[in-house]
Amino acid sequence: MRGADPAIVLIPGIGMFSYGTNKQTARVAGEFYLNAINVMAGAHAISTYQPISEAEKFRIEYWTLEEAKLQRLPKPKPLTARIALVTGAGSGIGRAIAHRLAAEGACVVIADRNPHSAATVAAEIGDTDIAIPVTVDVTDTAAVQHAIQQTVLAFGGIDLIVNNAGLSISKPLLQTTDGDWDLQHNVMARGSFLVSREAARALIDQNMGGDIIYITSKNSVFAGPNNIAYGAAKADQAHQVRLLAAELGPHRIRVNGINPDGVVQGSGIFTSGWGAQRAATYGIPENQLSAFYAQRTLLKQETLPEHVANAVYALTAGDLTHTTGLHIPVDAGVAAAFLR
Repeated sequence: MRGADPAIVLIPGIGMFSYGTNKQTARVAGEFYLNAINVMAGAHAISTYQPISEAEKFRIEYWTLEEAKLQRLPKPKPLTARIALVTGAGSGIGRAIAHRLAAEGACVVIADRNPHSAATVAAEIGDTDIAIPVTVDVTDTAAVQHAIQQTVLAFGGIDLIVNNAGLSISKPLLQTTDGDWDLQHNVMARGSFLVSREAARALIDQNMGGDIIYITSKNSVFAGPNNIAYGAAKADQAHQVRLLAAELGPHRIRVNGINPDGVVQGSGIFTSGWGAQRAATYGIPENQLSAFYAQRTLLKQETLPEHVANAVYALTAGDLTHTTGLHIPVDAGVAAAFLR
């Protein structure tokens, strides 16, 4: 039997719930049902509503030409019916991740501190059936809770969370202020903790498993110069991956990390001062930073936001169902940052 699961569920005293592979098909199912109710009401206003027989319903549903048409329909995309929230999705890596997840069938919430950037990326992806913007400061517990609530209200649940929000300040130890340290740890260590905690509440309540991805950094395992606060915050995030993988595994929630390096193109972090600071550390012009990062890798290639997005897809699209607690390097090969 095709489509045995109900598309419409009525709960007396509460209302009607419609279901589908995405927000659009669920809405269309609801519209069809409401139209059917109106037809019944109209029939009763004149005389009596009399539905067709079950045999006739079956004949229409399994009409030979309809069956042939359904066979020619494309297969659902790997992330169809999955609902993703990506933090820091207003630019750079987060933007690329949001675009890739949506292209593979997911509904995506573009969460960013900058409302204009979030709205722009959501509009790039499509209408509100596919992507919505959410303004959130990940250091604020109430704001994070509100973002999760908005996700669930917009799409009916949450399945995939990407902790990508971050910032960078490059200073040597003696020039790193208390404020520098607190800011970076608040946004990355505390922020990803808050997002993971609130998302885990929803995932556990749903009892359907899920994925939490941390975009950490090769700096979580690599000791570079003039980088104490950023590197320590990224190391905190990296260990959160291991701790949460162990704790959330019984709920079928997988937690994995990705370690990029030197993603300059489209990066809000690099354009906000980090690029100039790192270039000064290495004694090169800022406009040569991408080439410098590429040349120090084993593959001699630049790492782009899309390469990080590819790793997120690989972890969540269904082929690595038994992988959790993993960190994937996306850095074109930085030998000093090899996992040990």
